Amino acid sequence: MTDRGRHRALVARAALAVAGLVFVYGLVRLGLHATVAVGYPYDLDYGEGVVWEQMRLIMSGAGYQALRPMPAFVFEYPPFYHVVTAATAGAFGLDPLFAGRLVSLVMTLASAVLIGMLTSAAIGPAQDRAVRGFAGLFAGLSFATLPVVLSWSTLMRVDMLACALTMAGLLAAARSADRPALAILAGLLFTLALYTRQTCLPAPAASFIILLIVRPRAALLMLAASLLGGLAALAALSIASDGQFLVHILAYNINRVIWDHARMLVLVLSASVVTLALGAIGAATAWHRLAPGGWRGLRERLEHEEGLTVAAIVLLALALKTLMLPAILKSGASDNYLIDWFALISVLIGMACVPLVRGALRRPARPGLALVLLIGIGLPVQMIDPPLRPAADKLAQNRVALAPLVERIRASAKPVVSDEMVLLLRSGQRVAWEPAIIAELGSAGIYDERALADRVRRGTFGFFITRGERGSLLFDQRFNPIVADAMDAAYPRRERAGDLTLHLPPR
Repeated sequence: MTDRGRHRALVARAALAVAGLVFVYGLVRLGLHATVAVGYPYDLDYGEGVVWEQMRLIMSGAGYQALRPMPAFVFEYPPFYHVVTAATAGAFGLDPLFAGRLVSLVMTLASAVLIGMLTSAAIGPAQDRAVRGFAGLFAGLSFATLPVVLSWSTLMRVDMLACALTMAGLLAAARSADRPALAILAGLLFTLALYTRQTCLPAPAASFIILLIVRPRAALLMLAASLLGGLAALAALSIASDGQFLVHILAYNINRVIWDHARMLVLVLSASVVTLALGAIGAATAWHRLAPGGWRGLRERLEHEEGLTVAAIVLLALALKTLMLPAILKSGASDNYLIDWFALISVLIGMACVPLVRGALRRPARPGLALVLLIGIGLPVQMIDPPLRPAADKLAQNRVALAPLVERIRASAKPVVSDEMVLLLRSGQRVAWEPAIIAELGSAGIYDERALADRVRRGTFGFFITRGERGSLLFDQRFNPIVADAMDAAYPRRERAGDLTLHLPPR
């Protein structure tokens, strides 16, 4: 090897060594945050109490019932996550909230492994096993240590299970060209993903389109399996809910546009700018693999160049998912809408780092300066935030403040309305009113908020627990003016419990 080759190998190894330390830091951070989260008995996110109550009702046979004045509660998600969580809690004797967070954490790790396998498959046999293995490892760790993944990996929310099922479906679809049984498996996995979160459409759509070009039989088998499985589940859920299942997850799942969410999107993307830059390099790499010879010869190359089909599916799925990103502007939406988008980008990151891996292994390669700088310098800078340790002191203070509040709710002779619905479930109450979705349905004229406001004025409820007060973004999203006016009139006293505000009736 020439001196220049040795120098390139040294630089490549140094950059990858830095990345390795960064990923170890990220995994330790994930472990520390998970340790604190899984043992915290109250909510870490508004939706956790919603999902827990949904699970309780679904498993008792009372899910997806017609919307009534009370309980004012809606099921925005299909039931697969709820079933998996309930099964986990039952099998291991776990607290439901702990079980839900554990499912999310395990599915985060499963997603990272599947992303690594997808990356290896996308690179194809043109690279040797060591290169594919290191690139896949890089891709999986890139995903598992992302700030947005850290935020959602330990919540009782549907997103990480949906991501893992989607990645598994993509892997099965990508390998199904010559193995029809995998096409059937892909269809079933995509169906389960859609019955976990109904926005998981880009991956199956991209898989079907590319497979229809390469192996029409595999595409049709996948479609048939997905349709049969999906329709069978739909029929069962529709019968069990007297036809209300689709009404809940489609007609009631409406949201106003909140333009402030655009700022949130910019902040999230800014915090992952290195990831996006590496993904752009990987996308360009994949595109150049697809483009030579023109589009007329694409089908033949997809049929004969192993790995190219995977790259095409990932690129198309990413393009379709990108078109769906404006959905983050909906009220109730958050950066969880970006999770599977970043999962696809992580596959491209693994493809992007192939020249660096080859250089480190002393294979012929010329990694670009931008790639070296992004991995060797950019990744450590990006990993600085969020901090290594979670805000355990704040959570400990909240535990002390919220434990008496649970007893206070339990002692209430009337139903309590709370933004922190885990408190209600801990106290033995059910969720009588889910503020966010009822505010949306009220704005759309689907739910009669005038009658609800009358109930508030009559003192139907024991008290209210909110995050923030009138004038704050969260409060105003969850309580429309007609209801907020009634709360001010009938529950004028205020107290604080941790970071929550109590709205109490007059003495």
